[in-house]
Amino acid sequence: MPSPLVILASLSVVVGLIGSVFILLAISVDSWEEIEFSVISANTSTVSVTSAGSRSEVTVYKDLSSGTYYFLYYQYGGPWKLCDLLSDTARNEMTTLGGEYREKCYNFVSEYDEESSTLQSDGKSVARLQNSGASCFIVCIIDLVAALGVGVIALLHKHVTACMVTGVLYCMASLFTVFGLAIFHVKHHYEVYYCQSLYPIPKGACDQRTLSILWAVPVAWVGVVICSAASVLWLFLTRALRVIKAKTMI
Repeated sequence: MPSPLVILASLSVVVGLIGSVFILLAISVDSWEEIEFSVISANTSTVSVTSAGSRSEVTVYKDLSSGTYYFLYYQYGGPWKLCDLLSDTARNEMTTLGGEYREKCYNFVSEYDEESSTLQSDGKSVARLQNSGASCFIVCIIDLVAALGVGVIALLHKHVTACMVTGVLYCMASLFTVFGLAIFHVKHHYEVYYCQSLYPIPKGACDQRTLSILWAVPVAWVGVVICSAASVLWLFLTRALRVIKAKTMI
């Protein structure tokens, strides 16, 4: 039967790897949030110009008081970008009506710039929160990769300090993932209750907009719990190695 130290070391490695997979999988996909619009009845200030029933088409609304066109369509996104499923026909229609041409995905990290951005105030707020969350996830990735490397060295050389550093790195990865998730939920709150969005939408469409949290968010939270457990296990392993080395020296 393996010794308790071997079991503890194996458990620390396995739990750490599983937690890393959960978090890295979650932050690598665009399945965090989706935005949909239900059919909106025309009122005194807004009329429907054209409407299509699939997620690959756009619904165009015109504000009768200002003559401004609003484009409503399905979107989905993650920590790094917000994408859509618009057809080429829909994109051309938006451009013809005076809107800016929109690429399939808006990358918050590479495309948003505070000084040169043409986004409106709500769009800038969303982009700032997205970039803040992305920064936390970048730190998390660095921590997880470093934990893997330091953990291998710790086990090969039975190095007490390296084990402790590995535990701290898993703790930091969990902490920064929590920061990123908290920022995401704050952004989601402002989108749901304050009608904020990356691109402007008419006030009448706010109640018909549905923002759903997708599977990657709970997966990330599970990864946080598992990485926290890995941190505790690595710190226990540190203590065990310290005791064993102390007895050996005696």
